[in-house]
Amino acid sequence: MPFPKLSPLQSRVAASLGASICLLLLYLAFASPHFAYATDVVSTLPEDHNHDRLLAGPFLDVELGSNLDSGELSYSPDFLGVDRGIIGRAPTSNEPIPLINNVRQADNVPMGSVVSYVFTNSSVWGNKSTAPLTPAMIRRQLLVERHAMQKGTDQKMETIRELKKRQNSASNRTVYITVTACDQPAPIDPNGGFSPPPQLEIYVSVSEDNKVPGPNKSPQTTTELDRGFGMVEVNATSNVYIGVYGKNATAYQGVWNAEIAVSIDAPYHYYHDNENMAFVDSDSSSAYLSADDPSVYNGDLSDGDNLARASKPYVLFASSTTPSTIYGLQNSACGLATKAQFMPDGIRPGQVVSNVQTWLTRKRDGLVPEQRFSVSGLAPGTTYDAILAIPRDPNNSGTVGGGGQVFKRQTFSTLSDSNCALVTNLTFCEGITYSVPSNPNLFPNETALRAVYDNYTITNFKYFENAMMQIPCNTTSSAQYSLATSCDNCTKAYKDWFCAVSLPRCTDFTKQDAFLQIRNVGSAFWNGTSLPTDTPTFKLANRTAAGRSSRNSLIDQVIQPGPYKELLPCDDLCYNVVRNCPAAIGFSCPLPGFVGFDTSYTQRFNLSADRAIMVPPQCNYPGASQTNAGNAISPLPSGLLGILSVSLLATLLM
Repeated sequence: MPFPKLSPLQSRVAASLGASICLLLLYLAFASPHFAYATDVVSTLPEDHNHDRLLAGPFLDVELGSNLDSGELSYSPDFLGVDRGIIGRAPTSNEPIPLINNVRQADNVPMGSVVSYVFTNSSVWGNKSTAPLTPAMIRRQLLVERHAMQKGTDQKMETIRELKKRQNSASNRTVYITVTACDQPAPIDPNGGFSPPPQLEIYVSVSEDNKVPGPNKSPQTTTELDRGFGMVEVNATSNVYIGVYGKNATAYQGVWNAEIAVSIDAPYHYYHDNENMAFVDSDSSSAYLSADDPSVYNGDLSDGDNLARASKPYVLFASSTTPSTIYGLQNSACGLATKAQFMPDGIRPGQVVSNVQTWLTRKRDGLVPEQRFSVSGLAPGTTYDAILAIPRDPNNSGTVGGGGQVFKRQTFSTLSDSNCALVTNLTFCEGITYSVPSNPNLFPNETALRAVYDNYTITNFKYFENAMMQIPCNTTSSAQYSLATSCDNCTKAYKDWFCAVSLPRCTDFTKQDAFLQIRNVGSAFWNGTSLPTDTPTFKLANRTAAGRSSRNSLIDQVIQPGPYKELLPCDDLCYNVVRNCPAAIGFSCPLPGFVGFDTSYTQRFNLSADRAIMVPPQCNYPGASQTNAGNAISPLPSGLLGILSVSLLATLLM
């Protein structure tokens, strides 16, 4: 039967009606309750013995929860740069503690236990700090590269840099994990002496197969803390799992308290394997130490600003080397703040008295700044460890390297006798910072002793100034006494020599070093005791004027220190005066091997076949330290070869 022919209007009506019917059918289909919730489908279906199996793992490519019997599912997708803590389930109480970039976390670690942490995928791939690196962190990078350069060729150095680029490529990123012990278990027997408990151990895993790293787990990286500090670097692509483990130790009780921090920028805590500090000198109750150039760690010091306004980057800790609770924590900034015997003010909560004072000054060249420390309240004849540090960020505000930095310990000893006293901040001989002959009965403090030496040096230097007034200094070059030097150089050289001999460097009479000169052997000590007169040492020293008296009469008549030993001035101080001053002032120096030299000076340099070689410091000079900062080798002074040439020429002419 043929279809009826419809008009155009009827055709449009029919098409609209058909479309409406189709839409109605679709609406009814999707609005049906049978399609609303999967749980409703499950609840109405007849029981099927295969139903649970259909929901099992092999059929569902998701991460399953632990409660499989109850059918609970937990989907935790891994996406690059996205934290599953945000898009997946929240961590439970049994999961690792999450860590944040450049923010430290402090926890107790019981013996025999592991404290677990996680640095999540989103943190690994988070934005690096936009703050510029501190001078300290820049210096660390330069030191690492320089150390690598010294150990290899330029090609090896380029390989290291290329490896570093790959480590921070789009596929992986370098993560720095640092742990410091702030406190540790104590011995159960307090009378058995102190030896440190075992060090904490760090376990690190970047594998999803080991989310709780610790002893006897795999795969993982392991390291043990060294005196309270440990660091691990890993190349990560996703979550980094960390375990901090405290070993069982039956002779100890208590827990460790530890700080852990993770950073994608630079190590949050750090330990430097160099002292970065020089031990200047000590007396029986105090010591002076000097830190290496602080402008390296505080860029504000490099522009010549007033030192009084500049911040001091370093702090100093000190403790006796006799076994104490600091043992095992010497490389930890928070451990030092917790257990050190001596420290600056404001480091330890509740601290009342500070035994460490610090100030900024400049070295003798007037250009390079230095930070100096004075430690008081020390015991006579005792050995101490001094440890330089850069303090940590007190606010835990996400600062790169905010956990503090610690340098290698520097050992020093105090003097046993009280007739040598540290003196500094002299008005005239401002370069003097060491122990000089003293008498605690007559000069009970540094101020009184300083006044005596200041008055002596200022008064007697005028004789030199009067002599130089006879020399035509401000004249034409043809009329000057020398074209190679000047009156200013002469004055400086004479002042260095004059201060060294006017304020002799004093040390214990009981020291046995052969280069020390016995002084004032026949007089009584400040406490009234005297040396026995029947010993070979006394008899030998008492035969010479140098052994019976001091270098100048002020010491014997006014200060009256009693017997002591002197670290003699370096011979080049004397030769430098001869080299720079006019012959008209009549200044001369004894030469090695001739009368008077061995009791007046010590050679700072020995001559080899073709060069000058510095021997260990066995003589005194302005600015001298008993140890060099960072074990650096002191440079040869300007004009040394000229000085030695003068010495040799004078020897040949005599």
